[in-house]
Amino acid sequence: MREHVDRRRRVLLSVGAVAATAALGAAVFGGGPVERPVPPGADLAAQLDALRGANDLVRATRADVGRDPALYPTAYGRLEASLAAGPRGGGDTGVPAVRTDRLAELARTDVLDTPAWRAHYVCLALTGKGADGSREAAAVLGRAGLRERAGREALGYLTAPDAGDDALTSLATRAAFLQTLTCLGRDGEVPRARLETLAADTSRAEQAVPALYATEALRAVGVRARATRAVRGADARLAAGCAALDPIQRAALTLLLDRLTRRTHDCLVPVLSDADTQTRWLVRRALMVGGDGTGHAAGSLPEPVGHVRPDGLVAKTPAQLGTLTATYDAARALTAGAQQERTPYWLERRLKRMGADAGLEPSDRLLLAMTCHRLALTCGPQAAKGAAEAARLTVPGRLTRENERRWYGVMAARAEFGLGCGRTAVEAPDGGRDGELSARSLRVVVVLADAGCTAQAARLTEGTDLTEQARGALRAGDLVTASDAVQAALASDQSIPQSLWDDLPRLLRRYSDTGFPDLYAPSPGGAASADATRAAYYLLA
Repeated sequence: MREHVDRRRRVLLSVGAVAATAALGAAVFGGGPVERPVPPGADLAAQLDALRGANDLVRATRADVGRDPALYPTAYGRLEASLAAGPRGGGDTGVPAVRTDRLAELARTDVLDTPAWRAHYVCLALTGKGADGSREAAAVLGRAGLRERAGREALGYLTAPDAGDDALTSLATRAAFLQTLTCLGRDGEVPRARLETLAADTSRAEQAVPALYATEALRAVGVRARATRAVRGADARLAAGCAALDPIQRAALTLLLDRLTRRTHDCLVPVLSDADTQTRWLVRRALMVGGDGTGHAAGSLPEPVGHVRPDGLVAKTPAQLGTLTATYDAARALTAGAQQERTPYWLERRLKRMGADAGLEPSDRLLLAMTCHRLALTCGPQAAKGAAEAARLTVPGRLTRENERRWYGVMAARAEFGLGCGRTAVEAPDGGRDGELSARSLRVVVVLADAGCTAQAARLTEGTDLTEQARGALRAGDLVTASDAVQAALASDQSIPQSLWDDLPRLLRRYSDTGFPDLYAPSPGGAASADATRAAYYLLA
């Protein structure tokens, strides 16, 4: 989708249903609706303006974010900066060299992505150094403790792609992981038949971005692929108005055709100031393509709006954008507070526009569908596709550390659409200790109960005092864990004394955002967040 939703939506069309379900794994666990009186918070809907992002989705937090370095902007920001600098003698790009110790620490701690995706970004960050870059990437990943795990994940996906991924997600992921294995010198381990399958899938891909990346990844290992379907009717699409084609798709189509038209030039130059680093890099590449005299030399285009730090890393964009994950949290808060009919106009408008957008990225359909379903909105064909995808998702047969993000997301989708428990075996991820469950275990219990797996949820809470755990979490300043503990207690039919319900408004008061009292912060005195606000209204419901 064109308008920014979150950083990961730009990752090669990212991780499709897996990305959506991974995001859900962090977002949805806090309990399903409970049948108790309407909560306080009459101004919740109006105060959501404080969490309104520049893209009219809800931001994760009211605090400004995006000032620290991250792998994704470092990878694409360095590529953009190198492209803008142009060729220089002696291999000098004019871009500050990466401090590999800093990059290794970033790879170790930037845990929003799986090991193979983190390895992909490390390799991209070191692109342009040839064999030296590959050796440095391997060393960085080794220092971060990711080299072997990333290789196993990448090779495993190329050998047996996730059956739950749609075609474009699978293509984009296989292209990225093939590039990663090539960077690490392990591309020879990919069976030839799998490369030929990837080439065949490239020819059938409808969208230009994953088709471009797949052709380039295959070319690097000596396999020729054509983006036959992606370029079909390209002239008409490129001749259409700027709004008719997502800029990142327009840029990729231009690169596949190796031809820059005047219309595309005029459409893409303003996008050089886009907040997303991958978009800017692809657009800059496209604007440097020759054609009808419109191609630019590196130095004739505007300077990059991004900045590479002296240590070679790039900070996340300072633009304060909303995400579908946070928007779903806000939707759950509105429904828990019986205010879904007061959904802000800007949010309802944005969701419906996304639902009507034929270029919406597949990875966003599921969360869009879940959000619209929660708010009882009819959001158009893309949301309908997301609901259909939810029905096709298969829950893993057993929850493991390796599949927990996907497991969480699939179970959350099943819960939202009332699809039932599904066949899955679960043990508490971190066990129980001193009559308490870890935050991870609580989230598992809650999503199990929401999805209708009540017997398993009750079994995991045996021997715990969840009411006392909730009180303790509130005293310790952990609103989200307290909310999960109460939802887990309800799910397992543990008795909750009336005194706790009576005390909750008082106990939650110190978590209110000082400027927006109907929004809540994860800890006392902090800035409001969508997840903490959801947690609070589930307690007050």
